[in-house]
Amino acid sequence: METSVDRRKGALRRKHIEYLDCVAQFHDIPDTERSADEISMLRQYLMLLSFSKLKLKKSLARILYTWAIRHPASGYVQGINDLVTPFLVVFLSEYLGGSIDGWSLSDMPSEKISDIEADCYWSLSKLFDGMQDHYTFAQRGIQRLVFKMKELVRRIDGKLYSGLSVLSLKLLFL
Repeated sequence: METSVDRRKGALRRKHIEYLDCVAQFHDIPDTERSADEISMLRQYLMLLSFSKLKLKKSLARILYTWAIRHPASGYVQGINDLVTPFLVVFLSEYLGGSIDGWSLSDMPSEKISDIEADCYWSLSKLFDGMQDHYTFAQRGIQRLVFKMKELVRRIDGKLYSGLSVLSLKLLFL
């Protein structure tokens, strides 16, 4: 009889394989098979990532690129790397322990790195399930929330609302 632990391990394995299939299909292809926008996006990821360790940078770029290609309505939106980085650090620290400064990924099996990337990818996907409309072109979800906040400020503190209006200050930029 299969236990819940066995089912969980099987589900994790399937998710890891699905992620690797996506990476093979979308990331691990020659640039000649990418659009100009995709090439630009891939280079942008590698430039914006702050990790000094190249393997970490490449892992994070693979996760972000694969996610953006599979979610074209969102694509890359500024700050998405800040959402996935904690997942990467937590999953790596579980395997490597200690401080990030002391980590050496050179001895880490590539299969383990792939599994950690997959866990980060699926964690990011789950996180975005509830807020993806905030991370689309023109960020319409955020625009709606700012409008609601503006109305709330207007009702609760009309004087503050008027002052912000007189100064032409927008709540979105505060």
